[in-house]
Amino acid sequence: MLKEMEKENKHVNNPSGISVNESNFRHPPSDYGEVMGVYQTSVNSDQTGSDIPPLSYIDIMPRCLSEGHIAGKIIPKFEDFSAILEGANRWLQDHPGLTVIKCETVDKRLHEAKDGSLIYELNEMLRNEPSNGFTVYVKGLRMWMKRNPKPSSETQQIGIRNIVPEKLTIELPTHGHYRSGRLVISHEVRMLGGLHPFHTYEGFEDTIIRLKGHLVDDPIPGSILTIETDSLKVCQKVKKDLNPNSTCWSEEKDKWRRDTLVVRIYYIKGEPALEEIGYEDLVPYVIDPPESDTSNHGKFENFDSMISRLGTWVSQNQGVRIVNIQQFDARVHQSHVGTSLHISSDSTDHVIDTHSERRMARALRVIHVTTPLTINSANTATDRLFLPARTGHKTFETMTQTMERVQAWLRLTDVPVLSVETVYILFHEHNVESTDYTLSEYTVHAESGGKHWLTAIRLYLSSTYTEPDPADLPPVPEYHHGLHGHGPCSIL
Repeated sequence: MLKEMEKENKHVNNPSGISVNESNFRHPPSDYGEVMGVYQTSVNSDQTGSDIPPLSYIDIMPRCLSEGHIAGKIIPKFEDFSAILEGANRWLQDHPGLTVIKCETVDKRLHEAKDGSLIYELNEMLRNEPSNGFTVYVKGLRMWMKRNPKPSSETQQIGIRNIVPEKLTIELPTHGHYRSGRLVISHEVRMLGGLHPFHTYEGFEDTIIRLKGHLVDDPIPGSILTIETDSLKVCQKVKKDLNPNSTCWSEEKDKWRRDTLVVRIYYIKGEPALEEIGYEDLVPYVIDPPESDTSNHGKFENFDSMISRLGTWVSQNQGVRIVNIQQFDARVHQSHVGTSLHISSDSTDHVIDTHSERRMARALRVIHVTTPLTINSANTATDRLFLPARTGHKTFETMTQTMERVQAWLRLTDVPVLSVETVYILFHEHNVESTDYTLSEYTVHAESGGKHWLTAIRLYLSSTYTEPDPADLPPVPEYHHGLHGHGPCSIL
């Protein structure tokens, strides 16, 4: 069973014209099997030199150690995140023509087939999130790469370090909604009489301050590649479940749960570069304040306006090296009198309840490092969002097809990539674009059934660009009316 689970599904119906290396995708070399689980890449091993695309990726998932039984609420066991890095480093040694520009944590929802085997789909671009039931997820690594200008040099080897926010204890009165610093405590705080201790986590700013102090005594053994935040489940009801190195977890959607943000540092192994970490959060401005006792709940600026502010920030901060630009979602709170809005962008303590409405703002976090010799070659920042082409009612082209269009676009524009990320946007079935990607906020309504999230690729670019003629780009798949989606098909 385990040998079968460690191979890719032989029946994956990949669309024609994709650039994925089929032999590597379905039949990894035997020595890879000792260190790698399932993986998918846009890299074709036959490409060399100028044939290597300007941007490519590889997804590496952990090996399954025990399949568990999802229907019986027995969680599968997978190798931890450190093991994924072993496979990634083995793969990089065999691909000296590539250099990693960013590491990114990705997760996939696991399903259980009728025969009990586990399945998930690496290529899908639309994911269903139910509002009830027992669900299981697996976490993996996505490495973004470009051509290595010095392929004869020593290949990169990646390391990882996780930083968990420290726990805090504050005293709260019995009832109501309270704000302590940047933390907003809502209706889940229900206790009896007087002041009671409430356990929470320090904010992101305090986590970074503490991290900077820690790195003085225990520096990163190399140069920082990427710093990201990743949401991890702390507990479901009273069951605690926080392990930053774990790659598999479960959620009971009809019960509230608590998440926290973990800071994950990916670095290139070598001599300590002694880089100092900093960051800048860009949150959407309120352009129309809410009004009490009316249906006007306020309005935020569009996401494009924040991208413009990002470009301004980059141009004004030339002495830093940007190691990540990351979209993150922060809770929006309306004041008790209803005339102001607050975005909890610093909070690392999130209570999620499918029975409660959540208004969320899309914010940008720019994380950077500096050394005495740091030079930032970017004078501005723009973006280009690549949404997957819709092919049916709830079906979209695959990740490999979207990447073909990304690669073709970059070849035609020849614009430098400052950063790249995978973003998840709430799917709207009747929207002509399938999602309101121009908005900088969204609302998750209570008791409205399962949600669908659309996966997109956002490029952050270090110069302006002219959109190429669509005729010069790969054709977009046609929309087939009446075509309905099907379940995941990639077997572990």
